[in-house]
Amino acid sequence: MTSRVPSRCSAPLPILFFAAFLALAGCATQAPGPIGPISTGDPRVDPIPGGETDPADIGDGDTDITDPDGSDIQQAGPYTPPHMQGRDIVRAGVMLPFSHPRASVRQQAEGMLAGIELALFDQGYEDFVLFPKDTGGSQSKAEAAATELRDQGVDLILGPLFGANVASVRDIMAPEGKPVVAFSNDSSVASYGAWLASIAPEEEVAAIVEYASLRGYDQFAFFGPQSSLGMKVEKAMQEEVARNRGVMITTTFYPSSTTSPSTEAEYFAKTVESAVKRGGKVAVLVPERGTRLRRIAPLLAYHGVDTRVVKMLGTSDWDDSAVWREPSLRGAWFPTSPSIEVADFETRYKRQYGTAPSSLAAVAYDAAALTVALSADGEFAQEELINRDGFMGVNGLFRFRSDGTAERSLAIMEIDPNSETGVMEILPVSPSFDPPIG
Repeated sequence: MTSRVPSRCSAPLPILFFAAFLALAGCATQAPGPIGPISTGDPRVDPIPGGETDPADIGDGDTDITDPDGSDIQQAGPYTPPHMQGRDIVRAGVMLPFSHPRASVRQQAEGMLAGIELALFDQGYEDFVLFPKDTGGSQSKAEAAATELRDQGVDLILGPLFGANVASVRDIMAPEGKPVVAFSNDSSVASYGAWLASIAPEEEVAAIVEYASLRGYDQFAFFGPQSSLGMKVEKAMQEEVARNRGVMITTTFYPSSTTSPSTEAEYFAKTVESAVKRGGKVAVLVPERGTRLRRIAPLLAYHGVDTRVVKMLGTSDWDDSAVWREPSLRGAWFPTSPSIEVADFETRYKRQYGTAPSSLAAVAYDAAALTVALSADGEFAQEELINRDGFMGVNGLFRFRSDGTAERSLAIMEIDPNSETGVMEILPVSPSFDPPIG
């Protein structure tokens, strides 16, 4: 039996997101209005459903109140928007690189803020105020933003995006006991107080290796780039194979700059072929994506990896219709978020914003939805984040470990060119972390 963290939510935590959406929305006097434009400067207050926020109500953190004699009095305590005075509100800082030098990163940040806003509107919660702060992607700006948010009395921080900034932001908020729910997928920066909401590569590896092991694959091989991500995935694979009592027969890295690692592929293929001839049931993991994957997969087949008997495994980067057309990947397996929930989120996002969500918008949505639901009574308790039942979101079931990392239940997909979409779900996201009975 597992212990549970007491919850102040009105709905049981295993069905927290979707049940809580309905419960909280039912408390609103009317349906939420359209989502407003994304802002990245001053604190952004969630508009009252059916109404609009007066720009004059948005301050920069320290509100000046005029005394009868005309002099200014500095408001004491956490910042509260004037029209929310007297209400029991929860303040959330949002730290993202809105002014990053790379346009793709700026677009990602804007999409994530939009996802956070969408979560607030979906729940119809009026007493939650956002304080967006620009980190620019630099540590100094992130530290300055965190200090400012701390001084403004925020109850939690959503962000930052980059792992290099997580520890310093946590250290600034930790003395106040305020949690940081960050979006880095680098598990090395996680800790109690710095919770990582992104889907870590280690979780993807755990899901796909376990699935293959349960279906009789007991010999595994890795073929991937010699990059920080490649080495992280390979390390996780070694650990998961051992945990599932399998054997790693070979690991082959190739330069991350190459697009056609023929020499490495030939060596790798010979080792795999020998294992197959000895009667081994072999699975091969290739953590690549897009064009590079479509070049490497047939290269392995050319040098002797018979994909009719060797099971090809991938990561969520394989969730790409262009990849599914590659013949040498027919029958391959890869982990991903639940397709129906993700598709529904994308539809709602496009309806509100007129564009497709950025790749991490759903992650930001889940993190915001969770914190809003846990704040339903007007306060946020960090210990509730480690509820053992977990939380169901757009990206499936997940729960935080006490070390700050997130354990996830992911769906498993199989590439099938004969199916209507080119891929089919062969294992849905589990509805619970409890082991099946019987």
